[in-house]
Amino acid sequence: MASDNDPVPDPTKTTHQNLGVVMMRDAARQEPLVAVIASMLEETVMRNEDHQKTSNLVSFTGRKPPLSPCAFVTRIGKYSGASPCCFAVGLIYLERMKKRDTGVCLVSTNFQRLFLTAVMTAAKFLDDFYYSNKHWAEVGGITTQELNRLEIEFLFRMGFSLHMQREEYEWYAEELHGKVQQEAAKQQQIPPPMPSPAAVGAPDALGPMDLDDPRA
Repeated sequence: MASDNDPVPDPTKTTHQNLGVVMMRDAARQEPLVAVIASMLEETVMRNEDHQKTSNLVSFTGRKPPLSPCAFVTRIGKYSGASPCCFAVGLIYLERMKKRDTGVCLVSTNFQRLFLTAVMTAAKFLDDFYYSNKHWAEVGGITTQELNRLEIEFLFRMGFSLHMQREEYEWYAEELHGKVQQEAAKQQQIPPPMPSPAAVGAPDALGPMDLDDPRA
């Protein structure tokens, strides 16, 4: 039985279990996010290519994969077994990496390895069940040995900073859901919903992220 002297848990701080509860609660609602993230990744890579931007991430650079960024994200979603929330968290990880190193840039020769490693890392941190590196390597079209090396470098480049506050994830997910609604509104040729007052003035972390801003 808890005593009056026991510390009161801070509900604003996200632990692995806390964020897991959020993910399970919203699992069905998060399904459309994968398609939006796929579209965002493709837009990001195409914009960076158009501006002839380059990246200093030599270890993550390889031959241009046969799949488009959108098709690659769809493949990960189909075969990786990762929950949709891991895709959103993977984007958050990439933005954190960008803040630590401005030379981080998604282009056609590195998006495959960067996004694969980011989502795999998120799955290991958040999901109760996740596949081995061997399985992820097969999904991503690279060797297990290479993915093992990329995972270690990714963690060091992240400063092993995988934790996040619950508000950070929920705000990010809501922004993605806003994009889902905008795309649906475009298809129906009706005005998109007005942003909530809380969202006014919020940083545009989503689109197409800091990773493709030509002013960066």
